Amino acid sequence: MRRLRVSGQRRLMLRFFETPSSDPYVSITMDVNLEPALEFLDAFEREQGERAGVQHLVTAAVARCLHEFPALNVKIVGGAFYQLERVDVAVPVSLGSKGSGQDQTGMMVLHGVEKKTLKEIARETRARTRAERSGKLDGFGSAFGRRFAQSLPRAAEAAVDLAGTVLRHPVGYRLLGPWSSVSTGVTNVGAVFELPTGARFRSVSLTLPSRLGHVASAFALAPACDAPVAEERRVVVRRVLPIMMVVDHRAIDGHLMAKLGERLAAALLAPAELARQA
Repeated sequence: MRRLRVSGQRRLMLRFFETPSSDPYVSITMDVNLEPALEFLDAFEREQGERAGVQHLVTAAVARCLHEFPALNVKIVGGAFYQLERVDVAVPVSLGSKGSGQDQTGMMVLHGVEKKTLKEIARETRARTRAERSGKLDGFGSAFGRRFAQSLPRAAEAAVDLAGTVLRHPVGYRLLGPWSSVSTGVTNVGAVFELPTGARFRSVSLTLPSRLGHVASAFALAPACDAPVAEERRVVVRRVLPIMMVVDHRAIDGHLMAKLGERLAAALLAPAELARQA
């Protein structure tokens, strides 16, 4: 057995997550008929001259949900609950080609997403993805951040852990909170899968970060697929999108999680409102 030299991103993940986590997480997976969203995105590109994808649409919908239900947009620090003033969404960035087997994931944070139109979200995401791939994006999820983490000596890792301890204390959070103000995350796991015919990937398990900043929810998209759907007592085949939601049960109870799922599904089934500013 030999010690592996892992990427800076993997070393950062060690600092973000507890092992094992004792936080009470609740997760559900729901299938949403994706056909209205796909039709909307086609029309949106023709009318707006801007291409937007499913992840952009889900990111916009999630941000609207957290804005509409402020109790979802909270953070737990030192056993106290804090209301976040805006919806900041962490979004992974694919940096390379599929099937390479290399660790090629970066991270960006979109700020104030609840006030942005779908067009603005799509433009910003693409611009920042290009910047990340060229090594020009700032922050610890950037190429610079990964190189920094890669070269981080063991002694300095202890300092990062100390920063996590500070951020979990109310006083430290008040001082450094803006640096760790992420509301939620949306990851498109399905975008990196190329499944052969006959295989179906429907769900994924997530753990919420709790060391270098807490988030109360996260969302993962599985690959869209054709599936039987019951409509008016008939079974039809539709393109569906499995969406996995995980929440911290200390902050979000079952009733609020149900409201989140209902509102998210409604927004994706009638997505025209997401093209407008909230």
